Amino acid sequence: MLNSSTLDSIFSTHFDAWGVARIEPIDEEIAHLKKWLKNGYAGEMRYMHNNLQLRANPQELLPEAKSMIMVLMNYYPRQWQPADRPQIAAYAYGNDYHHIVKSKLTELAEEINKIEPHKYAVFCDSAPVLERYWATRAGLGWIGKNGMLVNPKLGTFTFIGTLITSLELEPGEEMENRCGICSKCVDACPSGAILNKTIDARCCLSYQTIEKHGDIDNELIDIAGNTLYGCDRCQLACPWNRFAQPHNHPELEPIEGIFELDWASMSRSEFNRKLKFSPMQRAGLKKIKARYMQIKNGEVL
Repeated sequence: MLNSSTLDSIFSTHFDAWGVARIEPIDEEIAHLKKWLKNGYAGEMRYMHNNLQLRANPQELLPEAKSMIMVLMNYYPRQWQPADRPQIAAYAYGNDYHHIVKSKLTELAEEINKIEPHKYAVFCDSAPVLERYWATRAGLGWIGKNGMLVNPKLGTFTFIGTLITSLELEPGEEMENRCGICSKCVDACPSGAILNKTIDARCCLSYQTIEKHGDIDNELIDIAGNTLYGCDRCQLACPWNRFAQPHNHPELEPIEGIFELDWASMSRSEFNRKLKFSPMQRAGLKKIKARYMQIKNGEVL
């Protein structure tokens, strides 16, 4: 029998939190997304304008879908990179989380299938699914002022995975937003990208160092300091992360030698060999190398 206890025994083996959301219309959330896009906050991320119908209705991805099982995987690191090195966002210390989370979800979906046959689809930032929104609907936290999902036990350093299923499951209870008057994440953002639960990606250092084509904007070079790839400033400032504990997932450990890499002399073959499965492949060596030279020439190392 597939009940809450059985699901807990299944998902707690691989993930740090899980919850269920009932699939329902999300017109209001889509309206917010359309407004965000209209304001130009997506910058060069043209893909955000695509598949709005899919984002509005997960049943477009799986017609038989009735429930969404949302999972969180803690990635709070045991070891932080030296402060005087080019800074890499913590999520990119190890191998690409997309494949890790999806692989685990597929394994667990098949385990469920042995108990109660179902149709399913699994995603991890790999389909037009509003994952943070559905995670809140599943009772896994609330959206902080920096747009991140905040879980009261895990903080914000979590990967979100989605398992859409044809099973009709009991939904979780949504949490109230507990950020209150705190604005530490807003204050910590050096470029003013945080607009109270809305991010102007054009100003965000993560966007600038990963998604944006070419070099980061000239007016942000000094502000960025030794930021090489991504940015964790708003997360590190969040008081809820004082409860965060280092993850216990061996597959998320830092890639060997990643903190000591010589970006200036790195060849493409070395980049592909050492960082073959890294999220840093998204930006590519050319962009990362150009950003490193900006840092070096600014003498902020």
